[in-house]
Amino acid sequence: MDEYLKIVLEQIRCKKARPYIRQELQDHIEDQIEANISAGLNRTDAEKEAVKDMGDPVEAGLSLDRIHKPQIAWKLLLIISMISVIGILIHMAIDLYVTGDGTAMAPRYAFHVITGVVVMMILYFLDYTLLARFSKIIAAILIAMCCSTLLFGNVINGMHYFISSGLFGGFRIPIQALMLLYIPIYGGILYKYRGTGYAGLVKSLLWMIIPAWLVLYLPSVMTAGLMLVSMLVMLTIAVRKGWFHVQKALSLCTIWSIFTIAPVVLILVLYWQQRFSPYQMARLQAMFSSGSENYIQLMLQDFLSSSNFVGNNGMNIAEALPGFYSDYILTCLTSMYGILPAVLLCCILAALVFGIFNTAIRQKNQLGMLMGCGCGMVFLMSLLINVLENIGIFPPTVTFLPFISSGGSYIITCYGLLGIVLSVYRYKNVYPAHIKVKILNS
Repeated sequence: MDEYLKIVLEQIRCKKARPYIRQELQDHIEDQIEANISAGLNRTDAEKEAVKDMGDPVEAGLSLDRIHKPQIAWKLLLIISMISVIGILIHMAIDLYVTGDGTAMAPRYAFHVITGVVVMMILYFLDYTLLARFSKIIAAILIAMCCSTLLFGNVINGMHYFISSGLFGGFRIPIQALMLLYIPIYGGILYKYRGTGYAGLVKSLLWMIIPAWLVLYLPSVMTAGLMLVSMLVMLTIAVRKGWFHVQKALSLCTIWSIFTIAPVVLILVLYWQQRFSPYQMARLQAMFSSGSENYIQLMLQDFLSSSNFVGNNGMNIAEALPGFYSDYILTCLTSMYGILPAVLLCCILAALVFGIFNTAIRQKNQLGMLMGCGCGMVFLMSLLINVLENIGIFPPTVTFLPFISSGGSYIITCYGLLGIVLSVYRYKNVYPAHIKVKILNS
């Protein structure tokens, strides 16, 4: 049997797949041996017959090699290529419209796109299970960086944005965007608690609450909310998949009941203590006001109502609306070229989000499925919040349109998250449903 397995595995080029294929074949042969022994053969003859029934080892190995090999998500790559080119063209068009040339923001945006693609490819070739293996260490580093930002980071309008100067040699590390990477890492943490009971569930909740609370204290309500909801969805999937030995319905009802009430209470406490910056206080007031505080919402609605289906509406958005390169790039697009181009752009982004979730849900490996869903949640929620804000329904907040809004940190983060999704797809036929815990905890 050992010689047979050796010949089979020699035909398989993907080294990562060999241990799992060997285990699967060995289990199958052992089952056949037991069946042959039950039929009256001795152990030696039973093993010979079982190996013989497996067929030619070279042919079997070549057949398995065609199946268990890394894959490339060509459809996702095609969509992200389209989005990257469209994004550069949009920023060039905005530059031409605002300044008369294409050198204001477009070159900087293109540089961030190229940097993002490099990061995406690095994470694509980096096995996502490696991130899961060191998930707690990576998570602890991100939490420590968030704490450092709160203590030593640069403050703008009462908000901690990044760490810079002496701590990191003058290099700025934007913590809000960086903390979005915590979400797929959280999938690896959940996987490490697979098979535990209520104690593991409580520990998983702590790994979720602490970073979200720290981000809220920056304060960054949108990022904290995005993180919390995304990780709650991931935890819900893990519980429903039976990763924890708990009562599923009771546990999920309790968790969701708590986390739909606690954030509201916490935001009210922070508001009462005036922990938010002045512009954030104004935005919170605008949520419950119909007066002058929500003038940005009224302005966004005015731009939308004045926009043509196709063509310029004649309004000067650059002078009237701050953040038209980033938060309100959809409004800028509708004002310049009409509603149709903005709708088509949203459809392309929605297709990418659908492709990410489709890739994740179809994964045989449960770890890859959960990490992929975490990445998908970031894109889905960011897209929804940005669209709702641009049409004047959602109150103004710090948001971004995935891959399109200016802001290098968010652009690079988006490409990094997509790199994790591509890595999950790459190994979809390599790993079985569950990887041995010792591989991830060693």
